[in-house]
Amino acid sequence: MEKTGKSSARTTDNTASVNYLNLIKSNLGLILTISLIIFSLTLLYAVTTSDVYISKTILKISQPQNKSIIDSPFEAALGSSSTDRYIANEIEVMKNRTIREKVAEVVIDSFKQIGQTDGFDLILNKNSNLFEDTKPSVRSYKSLAGVLVDKVKIEQKDGLDFIEIAVESNSPAEAALIANSYAQVYKEFNLLDSRKQLTKAKDFLASQRDEKLNELVVAEDNLKVFQLQGGGVKLGDQALNLIQITSQFEADRNRVQIEMGMAKESLNRLREQLQRQNSTVSDYMISQSARPEIELLRKEIAQTEIQKTKALSTNRSGLDESSLISKFDAKLANLNKKLSQLVDDYKAKILASSPDELKKLTEAVFQAELKYKTLKAQYNQLNGVVATYDRKFNELPTKTLELARLERRRQSLEKLYTVLEAKYQEALINEQSTPGNVLIMSDARPPGAPAKPNRPLLAIMGLFLGFGVAFSFVFLRDYFDKTVRTPEDIEKESTSVLAWIPKFEHKIDKTKKNSEILVGGNLEAAAGESYRSLRTRIQFSKITDGAKSILITSSAPQEGKTTVATNLAASFAQANKKTIILDCELRIPRVNEVFGGLKSPGFTNYLFKQATFEDIVRKTDFENLYYIAAGTIPTNPSEILGSDQMRDFINKLKEEYDVVILDSPPVMTITDAEILSHIVDMSILVVFAEKTEVDWLVEATTQLTSHGQKSFIGTVLNNFDYNSGYRSYNKYNHNKYYSRVDETKQKEWVQS
Repeated sequence: MEKTGKSSARTTDNTASVNYLNLIKSNLGLILTISLIIFSLTLLYAVTTSDVYISKTILKISQPQNKSIIDSPFEAALGSSSTDRYIANEIEVMKNRTIREKVAEVVIDSFKQIGQTDGFDLILNKNSNLFEDTKPSVRSYKSLAGVLVDKVKIEQKDGLDFIEIAVESNSPAEAALIANSYAQVYKEFNLLDSRKQLTKAKDFLASQRDEKLNELVVAEDNLKVFQLQGGGVKLGDQALNLIQITSQFEADRNRVQIEMGMAKESLNRLREQLQRQNSTVSDYMISQSARPEIELLRKEIAQTEIQKTKALSTNRSGLDESSLISKFDAKLANLNKKLSQLVDDYKAKILASSPDELKKLTEAVFQAELKYKTLKAQYNQLNGVVATYDRKFNELPTKTLELARLERRRQSLEKLYTVLEAKYQEALINEQSTPGNVLIMSDARPPGAPAKPNRPLLAIMGLFLGFGVAFSFVFLRDYFDKTVRTPEDIEKESTSVLAWIPKFEHKIDKTKKNSEILVGGNLEAAAGESYRSLRTRIQFSKITDGAKSILITSSAPQEGKTTVATNLAASFAQANKKTIILDCELRIPRVNEVFGGLKSPGFTNYLFKQATFEDIVRKTDFENLYYIAAGTIPTNPSEILGSDQMRDFINKLKEEYDVVILDSPPVMTITDAEILSHIVDMSILVVFAEKTEVDWLVEATTQLTSHGQKSFIGTVLNNFDYNSGYRSYNKYNHNKYYSRVDETKQKEWVQS
């Protein structure tokens, strides 16, 4: 059993393979046509399409160490690489419209400097009007920026810290120009972005420096004017000493005030970031940074620094200045150590309670908070000292008071300007020394050969695509084809196949007399042999039991039932059977046309007693073959065909002839064939290959077998192609045999 199953499976596989090969063979012309069309179109595209050049530049991107956690708050939770995310963000920045428009501006400016239009494609607006010969114009910045969306490809290379910028263009020089411009514009943008905080601080210090310089100039002018107008007023040593000390503290206070403003702005920015991330952590930090012990230490440190400044300013005791500085520095170091310990403790608490993704931002906010409040404590202390010295100033003599104030103002502004200038220079150096995160590893160069189209590859793809589309079309058409194509399709519906008539190799001229009679003729010998096979199978079915009348019908019009009926009759006549054909197609009769005779009088005239039996029976050009035309078309064909007179008429024909063949209308169109099937001995259904649908076959056989009909003996598959279908029928192709037989040996007719 197992061997039998395996053998059956192998047979099924072999049959399927043969079926597919036959399907391809039968549709070979269609397959080659479709393949040739697609291949030709592909070749046409490959030949006519313009060369496309691709120029590339590679950038190395380094992630900044001081990157804010706000840029990637969910990296830890998602388990993604921060570097990959950073580079992905930078790629999106590079694709931004602002960057593209800047690149377009640089490219167009470079193009104008070159001063020639040859070898450029994307930059120019080509003339689309075939009837106007005008020079191409240069695109606008926005227009070129829109073109760059599709022509520039930016991607990370293999998960590394490298970004590749690839530009497509029909011009190699233009592709390189755009790629290099893109890299340079992004590098400058990245550099400005990396320095933005330092640049902001530098610009602020510059504005403050310029403002204080103007104030200093005004103060010096006011002092000169007073000295010219005030006569010989001079300042004593006490007043000069007081001015020096007060101006120093006033300059320190103003400096701290400026630094405090910068710290406040930075703190607010960081607080906003933290507030967006976690408002609870933000509120907790504010409360922790304002702890009383921290505030006290800040005040004490500020007071000690002021005491140090006072001591150095009023050192008249002859003490060594270095030992005095060491004394205060030791005290400040001790206080700063205590403050640092407190800060570290509170920082540890805050960071321990912060989520991992917020730790960096939390620490930055805490440090900014401490810096701001430390500066604020210093400012408050210095403000108090200045207020104290202001009171001492008011005790000076009236004549010297105004002069002292002007001198104090001048010295204070001079010292503050000196500090701001130093700070500005420091900020400028920091800004210029801060590198960007982008390094151009390789410049784009004009490629020597086009990157696409790959014409040989296109040709190969066109060939494979053509065959693929062609095979797919053939197999899909075959799969969705619901028509009867092979005898197996009929047998699947439990209907026997008496014979299959091959597809004609030549076109039959139906206007000529006897042109449709193929039995015994030289033309379409294979079809003639198939009709003889049909005759033989009918003889072995019911003819031997005395059955004589045979109904030939079809499921629908134009399926060749008249041709089958006349050739079957001719085949019986050739076998020395006295045969007559009765044309029962009372709508569109054709039997008389086949034999070149008249339609009337016919059997309807005989039934209405308008003609004798001898008048309606006509002899054909072939021995033993007669026919009766339809006659005058009545208004009620179905009633006539189902009448007792019709039954008696058929019985009369059976008495006079050996075989009576009835050509009837399609069984699904009208009821004539179904009515006649109850009268005749045998009914045969003609099925037209690749036209008759399976549903029609089922419906037609149902009508011929229902209500007790026993006349139906099987079907005839007409117009069957031996080379098509799921099996190979080439072994049944009689043309291979008859084409070698002499024409004289084909004639079996004795023509009258």
